[in-house]
Amino acid sequence: MKNNIQKNRLGQQTGFMLIELLVVISIIGLLSTLVLANHRSGQKKYALSQATQQLVSNLREAQNMAMSGVDIETEQYYGYGFYLNKVDNFYIIYADKNDNTSYQPSDTIIETVNLPSQIKINSLSPLANKIDIFFKPPEPTTYINADSGTGVSGAITLELEGTSLTKTVAVTTAGLIYSN
Repeated sequence: MKNNIQKNRLGQQTGFMLIELLVVISIIGLLSTLVLANHRSGQKKYALSQATQQLVSNLREAQNMAMSGVDIETEQYYGYGFYLNKVDNFYIIYADKNDNTSYQPSDTIIETVNLPSQIKINSLSPLANKIDIFFKPPEPTTYINADSGTGVSGAITLELEGTSLTKTVAVTTAGLIYSN
């Protein structure tokens, strides 16, 4: 009887069948596809977050220049600002030469920052097509589209193209800069 059991065990085939192997390969392929798709989606969300953080950083840079009274080269400026037009894919950090608290082509452009290719401007407020945020030293006083009244705020909403993902950067005349 002992010999019969050993013969049955030895007579059975061991290893994987072709169907089992194909099932395992297809499961691995499906999981790899899902991981790759999520990775690309994550990269796009990261690009939106990075563009938003750079926008906040550049706004704070203009604010800090106004607080410290930085003069570029030998010229004296009346403050520093941030100008963005919705039709453009960039924004400008500028130094005001003529004390009018808003961007003019004659002002000194400190830096022009291009938005990443997949990021676009979704909306601006209080005006629909442009926003001009200006910091006048020494406090600095914050002007939004040449208005420094209490409770005035401006918002810039960036959007990831082809999706409904957005991030908003807001600035108040109290000098608060924040994003959501």
